[in-house]
Amino acid sequence: MKFYIMLLVALVTGCSQKGLENDTKSALVAMANAEQCGFGPRPAKPGSLQRYAVGYNEDVCVALSPENAGIILMGGSTDVDSIFSDKVRPYIQGGNVLVLRTQGAAGYNDYLLNLLQAASVETLLVDSRDKANSDYVRWAIQSAEFIWFAGGDQSTYIANWQDTALQQALHGAYQRGAIIGGTSAGNAILSSIIYNPDGVGSAVSTEVVEDFCDTNIAFSPDFLEAPMLSNTLADTHFKQRDRMGRLMVFLAHHQQYQLTGIGVSERTALWVERSGYSEVFGEHEVYILRADQQTMFRQTECGKPVVIDDMLYYKLQKGHSYHLLDHTSAVPASRVSINGNNSNFYSPANPY
Repeated sequence: MKFYIMLLVALVTGCSQKGLENDTKSALVAMANAEQCGFGPRPAKPGSLQRYAVGYNEDVCVALSPENAGIILMGGSTDVDSIFSDKVRPYIQGGNVLVLRTQGAAGYNDYLLNLLQAASVETLLVDSRDKANSDYVRWAIQSAEFIWFAGGDQSTYIANWQDTALQQALHGAYQRGAIIGGTSAGNAILSSIIYNPDGVGSAVSTEVVEDFCDTNIAFSPDFLEAPMLSNTLADTHFKQRDRMGRLMVFLAHHQQYQLTGIGVSERTALWVERSGYSEVFGEHEVYILRADQQTMFRQTECGKPVVIDDMLYYKLQKGHSYHLLDHTSAVPASRVSINGNNSNFYSPANPY
């Protein structure tokens, strides 16, 4: 069956639904009808829901193995082709891809259709809670083998998607074994604690180290609820936008939970397996931050500069791994401190 699907996908790739060859389309129809997907026919789309799609228009059934599925945390800017081709393409076996966002257009469709050799790629702009609660959005998530959250503004994602049918369907897709991932804002919503700048500005390291309760610091609870990302807080554009300081302050706001900070740099991605094993792909680094017995939160009070000594961190590069559940890595750990009383608040001066 896998060979059959991939052969058909090779014929579909690069073509729109309208442009499919008749023989290829007939074969896909037969395959879709022969398999018992269990999701029923595609519901009617709400008139206001913007949809962009390429490839085959029906659900292609692929047998998934949840124990082999993973989550992709990408840091923003140019996407990391290798994680899609090495991890997603062989796993979804020519299945259906869904891209979710609240603004934008079809920028991912042709790119992912060809790179993943997918049967279809569908992008939905789900910019209201009514749309997030629609049967159409629920069905699209349930029937996808790979679900991708584009970059944008994570506050609009949480405002429109938290506690909706979209979130419920996402949990079901995770249990079924779909690969789930996101870049930039789409990455930020996948950790168990979410930095959510709803109604405020973006937190900047140079500002938040000067006041533990800076007005741009706000959080939301878990959206994905993936066990291997429990007690994590993800950040993006990490090295390029100097977000080490702000992630340390974010972690200090949740000292009681002993969170693991995951800072993913641009053009870089972290593949996270359900066992907790994670591996870096791309050009730059992923930084893993944790407090341990040596770490001291010396000053974490509202209205005062933040002082944290000896935060443990790992600088992971392409091919490096870290286990998010037992907190082990072959990469040696380093230490970083911040003192918001100083103009150069890092020690060492360059923590990257």
